[in-house]
Amino acid sequence: LFCQLNNLFLFTLCLTLFRVRNFVNRPVEAVSFRVGPGKCVLIGGLARIEVASDSKPFLFTFFVSNDIKLHPTDASKADEVLRKLAGDIITPPLDPGPERLDQIGSIEYHDVEIDGAGWKEAAADISLRGIGWIAVTGAGIAKVRIGVPEGIGVAVRPPLMPFDMWEAKFAVRVVCL
Repeated sequence: LFCQLNNLFLFTLCLTLFRVRNFVNRPVEAVSFRVGPGKCVLIGGLARIEVASDSKPFLFTFFVSNDIKLHPTDASKADEVLRKLAGDIITPPLDPGPERLDQIGSIEYHDVEIDGAGWKEAAADISLRGIGWIAVTGAGIAKVRIGVPEGIGVAVRPPLMPFDMWEAKFAVRVVCL
């Protein structure tokens, strides 16, 4: 019954109260990925960010809990990778991974276009309610597809920290996995 609550309580679906308390008590370390066309980054088993195949590469800086594992992969293989690695390499959801993944519910997609402001500052943030936000940096038009469980709000806003992408913990080029 607890796991069938509204998706607005996404973290309580996937995490114990102990883990939730740990999320709140630690500072977030930004992580950046260069994501090219046809690639995506899985935000644990909670969400995904994909770059359309007709878009230019962009830098995505993730401001999410350090306990949420980010996993770059090819967009065409994302569902397969998520099913295979959920609860193991891709967390949350925690054990038992695939069963907990099913409890999250169906995924809805939001397509957005972001007009890049160049490589020196982020053009916009993509906010994922209850999960965190992603700063988008690059030149040209970024065609981004965001997949989140139903009921999780997605918004595009001006960047909160437009210059922090260069101070991120990692900068990684996404390759096919």
